[in-house]
Amino acid sequence: MTTRLPIAAASTAVLFLLPLLRAQENPPPWWRVNDEVTVSLAWDFDNPVTFLQPTLQVVPSWYNATVTGWTLSPNVVWIPALAGHTGCLGLVGTGTPTQASLALDVDNDPHIDWIKIFWFQFDAFEGPTGDLDAQIEQDLLQYGRASVRSKSESLGSGWSRITIEAKLIPQPDDEKLVWTAVENALGTVAIDNLSVNSKCVKPGDEKGKALGDVLLSGQPLSVTGNNDCRAAAVTEGPGPVFQRTIWVSAPTTAGAHQVFQLNQNATALVAPPTVLPDLASTAPLGAQDLTVETVFVAPGVVQQFVYALIDRRPSGGNVVLRAIDTTGALVPARDVVLTGFPPAPLGQQFGLAFDPSGAFGAGTFWVSDPTGFAYEFARSGALLETATIPGGVVGLGYDATFGHFLGFSQAPRPGGSFGVSQINGFEWSAYDGLPTGVEFCGDLRINNPGGPAGGVASGFEVYRTRSTGELRMIAVARLQSPPSSVVYEMAGPFRFGWSQFGECGMQGGPAFEGSPTFQVTLNTVPTTLVGALYAGLSNDLYLGSPLPAPLTFLGMQESYLSISLDVLLGAFTPVGPNEFAATINLPPAGGLSYQPIFFQWLVLDSSVPGFLATSQAGKTIAY
Repeated sequence: MTTRLPIAAASTAVLFLLPLLRAQENPPPWWRVNDEVTVSLAWDFDNPVTFLQPTLQVVPSWYNATVTGWTLSPNVVWIPALAGHTGCLGLVGTGTPTQASLALDVDNDPHIDWIKIFWFQFDAFEGPTGDLDAQIEQDLLQYGRASVRSKSESLGSGWSRITIEAKLIPQPDDEKLVWTAVENALGTVAIDNLSVNSKCVKPGDEKGKALGDVLLSGQPLSVTGNNDCRAAAVTEGPGPVFQRTIWVSAPTTAGAHQVFQLNQNATALVAPPTVLPDLASTAPLGAQDLTVETVFVAPGVVQQFVYALIDRRPSGGNVVLRAIDTTGALVPARDVVLTGFPPAPLGQQFGLAFDPSGAFGAGTFWVSDPTGFAYEFARSGALLETATIPGGVVGLGYDATFGHFLGFSQAPRPGGSFGVSQINGFEWSAYDGLPTGVEFCGDLRINNPGGPAGGVASGFEVYRTRSTGELRMIAVARLQSPPSSVVYEMAGPFRFGWSQFGECGMQGGPAFEGSPTFQVTLNTVPTTLVGALYAGLSNDLYLGSPLPAPLTFLGMQESYLSISLDVLLGAFTPVGPNEFAATINLPPAGGLSYQPIFFQWLVLDSSVPGFLATSQAGKTIAY
């Protein structure tokens, strides 16, 4: 028999508990963001009377607190103190093997065919004779679990911190977390400091073009009347059909700097230029990078603003973000003066990105410094955080859907058969600030006599189309002979597909022909014995059948075939805990240049019914 204990509605939307917040580690970027798609809840279990009520609650207007609740078996008890923790929930041993279950339902507002990014973190104590298992309930009648990631870190004194993240497709009416505790003697098994977060997003990465695939070929920016354009961004029209406006900035050597609006093919101007209140004498480099903020003013109605980064420090001023609406009009009331800007060297180019989840949903701006740093600023202009990033980054973008930064770097590095490349892309996580291993290049095929292939990186921005949710990257490269600029658009990201078992990644640099270091990886698979890696030339069709294809007919639940199985690259054993890595030797001058290549793992794992499952997939251009 179990007892269901509903959680009473809180009198306020946000309940703060500072010790709990300090204990939390690397939460999602949208943790504690108050909007209509995100739920953040936390329990510290400290109060002996109200320990099942959340001590932090940031929820949307549709959230029903009576739906969220615990279901506990009768032998689950509140524990006042355990190995340095105060207030826990768990099972106390009786001397014989004993099992208990804990389950938590979390309210959700389902969106048909959307994806729920579900994250939870808790502290676990097992002791020498106990065991604790936690999972997101498997309910295949309602949803599948995709790309599940888990991590365990020791906290000392027998405690560990467990973090689990998954994507639920389609997102269900609610989510359920289930813990199973087993104690074989007189010990104790317990949990503490539980944090739960969920966010629903549009699916855009089930298939898609390969990372780095050029969607809009390089367009010369001479149409602006200025051959020295520096930055680019994209806004999207209000209609149901995708219609973009491409924005580019152009400095001047005399007079005022300008920002231009181009049609969606970047071949013609669509409006008079926006004349900035910044002169060549006060801000020599003009608008160094552009970013876009999207404001949701009503259901289905958005307003967008373009921000241009202006460095006025050479004339004794500050770094300023100039706001522009989609008509091209300046909006001084939305300008941000970065009064907390660090003493970075003058005369260098900075990148700019907007994070809508920053400052708990108020929105923050990130500025990249080519010396290898990024700075986060509040809307007040105050400096909030400094992070280490790859060097040479002059263009910056942020994928708010899955919490990744992407940088466009002009730092030279080997570019395979193209020679030296100075249009290099990097990805790093907004969860912990660490590189994900994903790297790419701009369009190296663009002719640049006397200079590096494809030119030198300049402006950069990423966005997702409102209709499909697919990721796109807009980039500006500057050419040497004759001095000029081009703008083009590329596809992303690397990871795609919704198979449950393991996360496909990459490391060792882009997939250059002849590269000795490019690897495809598989992570978060602690019990996998062997992983077989396949490569294919398509993620649309295999043997005449459309992809992705469910593999339930083979007994492989929550597994999909996402690529054409054209080449078996080999079977591999783990290179470390939870990790596989396969070095891919693309032949030099092998005819694969700018050929999309797709990867997917087939794993042999004792924890999977039938022992076989497929991983999430990866996709990249071969350079």
